[in-house]
Amino acid sequence: MSPQYSGQTQATGSVFVLGMGGTGAACARYFAARGVTAVFADTRVAPPGLAAIRAAMPEVEMHAGQIPLQLPPHVAQVVISPGVDLHLPLLQDAHQRGIPVLSDIDLFVSEATAPVVAITGSNGKSTVTSMLGQMLAAAGLRVGVGGNLGTPALDLLDAETQVYVLELSSFQLERSALIDATAAVLLNVSPDHLDIHGDMAGYTAAKARVYAHCKIAVLNRDEPDLRRLLPAGVPVISFGLGTPGAGEFGLLQRADGSWLARGDEALLPATALKLTGRHNISNALAALALGAAVGLEPTVLLPGLQNYRPLPHRMAVVASRDGLSWIDDSKATNVGAAVASISSLDGPLVLIAGGDGKGASFATLADALRARECVAILLGRDRELLAAA
Repeated sequence: MSPQYSGQTQATGSVFVLGMGGTGAACARYFAARGVTAVFADTRVAPPGLAAIRAAMPEVEMHAGQIPLQLPPHVAQVVISPGVDLHLPLLQDAHQRGIPVLSDIDLFVSEATAPVVAITGSNGKSTVTSMLGQMLAAAGLRVGVGGNLGTPALDLLDAETQVYVLELSSFQLERSALIDATAAVLLNVSPDHLDIHGDMAGYTAAKARVYAHCKIAVLNRDEPDLRRLLPAGVPVISFGLGTPGAGEFGLLQRADGSWLARGDEALLPATALKLTGRHNISNALAALALGAAVGLEPTVLLPGLQNYRPLPHRMAVVASRDGLSWIDDSKATNVGAAVASISSLDGPLVLIAGGDGKGASFATLADALRARECVAILLGRDRELLAAA
């Protein structure tokens, strides 16, 4: 089921908000500031945004623990959070009655006056989002950074913001109208959330929506299958770990090592980055390409890039001693992310892994470990499946 987007952001009746987490709380603040009455519902008995919603709307009507089968008669619009099941009877009722179903991203886009950079991908999107935000801020711009990462999109709205940098999940993209982004990137696609999207085709289609209405597409040359997802005629700026062509971002090999470059212009030695792994060099190149897509020269972006440090739990070196390094990569929550991190490191490896595989195969992870010296310590719900692979 696709959301019905009407372009309306303020209804003549109440708004029904599905989901009472961070997005729901941001919706409460947004509607309260505009004098719009809202009703909230969540399947959880004690949803995490409950107190924040009540603080913004003390007299709010709530349904915690269950979602009604039908909308109240006074509701003129529905807003859904990213995790909401699109097949709920209440949403079926909304569609049958012609009531618009929007996301918080739809509300945000309808009011944002500054350029929007949209970033998605199975892996690396949080790093690229925060990295680009820091680079733009260091270049002197007033930047709003958030979305799926950190601050909800609606809380970013500010008339003085010059650029918005949004991380968008497959759920957010699937539940929103097509976004007229100034620049957009789909960093990569590897199996994730197949328990929700059903198969890779559905998951990839959701991710590809980031490109549909963008003004400039940033493309990863190291993921050649992504090119087919680009709309016809859209201008492209590419990045990759190979030697770049004119106007492209990549790596130049010089006598003193690898340099991040645009075309034949060397910009920054790879060793100057405060990051671990080749995949993070790729992330840095993606951020430079996005900066170029919003009209900035790489030279003004380099100070912010050089000073960027990894987000917590993303290939963060916890300690190094006696020739051993302990690396916290616990934000690698899918097989593709784990493979990217493992492949970026050389030498013997002790891998601690486990949790919920979300329906994905572990075969590519096994392949990444097969040719190297490795001990695996497996834990969590799918440890037996991991062991078998």
